[in-house]
Amino acid sequence: MLRGLYVAAEGMAARQKAQDAIANNLANLNTTGFKADRPVFETVYERQLYRLQGAQSQPIGALSAGAVLRELYTDFQPGALTTTGNPLDLAIDGAGFFAIQTPQGVRYTRNGAFQLNSQGALVTREGYPVLGVNNQPIQVPRNAAIHIGENGVVLANGAPMGQLLIVQGNLAKDPDGFFVGAAQPLASPRVVSGALEASNVSMVREMVSMIELIRAYETHQKAIHAHDETLGKAINELAKI
Repeated sequence: MLRGLYVAAEGMAARQKAQDAIANNLANLNTTGFKADRPVFETVYERQLYRLQGAQSQPIGALSAGAVLRELYTDFQPGALTTTGNPLDLAIDGAGFFAIQTPQGVRYTRNGAFQLNSQGALVTREGYPVLGVNNQPIQVPRNAAIHIGENGVVLANGAPMGQLLIVQGNLAKDPDGFFVGAAQPLASPRVVSGALEASNVSMVREMVSMIELIRAYETHQKAIHAHDETLGKAINELAKI
């Protein structure tokens, strides 16, 4: 009976963690280049039930010991491209990530909302330099006419200033929303100038998932309440017998 309480509690904790992930997805519904996190559940472990026959025992089945949130995986499906007309707004059509230099090291992003800083370096909205294929920040003259081609080559007044480093690899999301991991330059990236990639979060999908999690959470709550009532009766009634 007490085991049932623990099973229900495990299920509630797992659903709560998944709910937090969905809330974060919804909070980033309008974040450029954001990739949603998806929960994956599994049972904690399984215990075999045995039928005793004298000194022998024979397994008769498995009994789950509750559910846990095994992992949160990142959905890398691309978001829709939105035209902005700003030549420094960039989107990647297909696979690939922009490389940027942060205080924590090189990170990767699909958010191509770039700008020029006071030194003429191409940077993110946070001020992090955007890296070229030589792993150095891309510098362009101030007030120059800038054009960025599909291959990522940056032109200023028609002269090449460098080529954007576009990578692909086994990447994972870090706490700041960027991606980190082993990556290699992409051979043939396609960069779209004057456009941004929207978040791949679907409000309808997230709301449906949230409702499903709430219902599952409430089911575990009811199971705990039922076990509590049964325990109360066992304590109060069995003592009278």
